[in-house]
Amino acid sequence: MSGKKKSSALESASVAALITRPLKAFYHNQPDDPVSTTRFYWSKGEGLRESIVPHFQAKCQPGSKGADGDKAAAVEVLLRGDVPQDYADPLFLAESYMSKLPADETAAFAQVTLQFPNATNLHSPWQQARAWLWEHYVERVGVPVLAVLHAPFLNGSDNSVHVHGLVLMKRATCFGWLGIHRDLAGDAGLAAAETSWRDWMSR
Repeated sequence: MSGKKKSSALESASVAALITRPLKAFYHNQPDDPVSTTRFYWSKGEGLRESIVPHFQAKCQPGSKGADGDKAAAVEVLLRGDVPQDYADPLFLAESYMSKLPADETAAFAQVTLQFPNATNLHSPWQQARAWLWEHYVERVGVPVLAVLHAPFLNGSDNSVHVHGLVLMKRATCFGWLGIHRDLAGDAGLAAAETSWRDWMSR
């Protein structure tokens, strides 16, 4: 009897190991709002979690299959000054972060999208978005942000120039990853980000 129970438990563990929990998105408002926020998460359960790396890569190479020249208008990892240089690579950052998240963690990261429908150039939206993301997340909390500028008109699209900020929830330091701020991807944290950006733009 005990042999059957042990075999059944091993089979269940093997099945669980094969299940990949997908990365899901919960949108807090419309994607074309002046500022929109999204929470990325995994459902509770057993098994491996889908990696965030492909999502980060897709933001750096919009609309694409990785073709030559298919790159975002600007890409930068915003980091504290004492963080090792390796973390400035978006894919290394995402892989390292995933490796340090607790196995039962369900919150992945937050995404803030800032629209610039009246932009007449790319440097001004980029500078504004970059400065706010740095102040609100990196300087205030210490978490890294992947900032990505998309210019859809370069590919013949009527969509507005916009900047994505992919916000990680663990602090990156000279000692590696420390602490976790899952509130940044919660309702209150995302609402605070929206308010902060609107206040920034009204200065």
